[in-house]
Amino acid sequence: MKISIVHSVLFSAILCISAQASESSWSAKSTDSQGDNTLSSSTKSSSTVKSNLPEGPQVSAKATRQSQVARKVDVRPAARDVSQDYWVYDAYVTLHTDSDYDGFYHHFSLDFDIDSIYAHSEVYARLYLGVDETFREYHTTSDFYIEGDSTHDQITVETELLSGFYPDDYEFLIEVYDAYSNELVAVYDGYNDADLYLVSIESQDKEVIYVEPDVVVIEANGGSMGWLALLLLPILLVRLVNTSFIK
Repeated sequence: MKISIVHSVLFSAILCISAQASESSWSAKSTDSQGDNTLSSSTKSSSTVKSNLPEGPQVSAKATRQSQVARKVDVRPAARDVSQDYWVYDAYVTLHTDSDYDGFYHHFSLDFDIDSIYAHSEVYARLYLGVDETFREYHTTSDFYIEGDSTHDQITVETELLSGFYPDDYEFLIEVYDAYSNELVAVYDGYNDADLYLVSIESQDKEVIYVEPDVVVIEANGGSMGWLALLLLPILLVRLVNTSFIK
């Protein structure tokens, strides 16, 4: 009996640890593009990262950033603490796929346009989703060029959240970094743009799809002979009983 209790306690502890690990981990698959040019695709998570950036010394620094484990931010960066030479002109979210039709989407796109006082700059962005001032990074873009205040250098990041995001109304946070110095130069979130606030999102593993079970109907068809046999059965039973009494 004692052994059974010990086993039960150990099993409960293992389940608890497993649940906590699941709660604290997340992953997402994203592709970023600028115009018709696809910059990169990667799967980022709180534990490992996969990227399909081309190999070579020129992209080693970019690959390193995209290969970093996803960050978690408990205090959002303040806009006053960053450079005034860069800013996000506009950003908006497009919702694509809600597999279980509950109003929460796991597949979406984030479009944003970064401007600068400089005619030509190279930057990259870290993208986060947050609830109650806790933000989790779901993608790091590759480096891309911006041309002053041009509207033709907009970035589109298409994402599928794979795991770790429960159904909720999330806020988007965009951090923009100088590609050469890695200095944080601009911040944009729901405080700046209502389009980034209270967006109904969940990860793909939280999409609960109900499948109705197949109903099998069996039809028995004995024909007229079957019904005739049922009608004659009582008569046969009576004759058998009478025959036994006579004997």
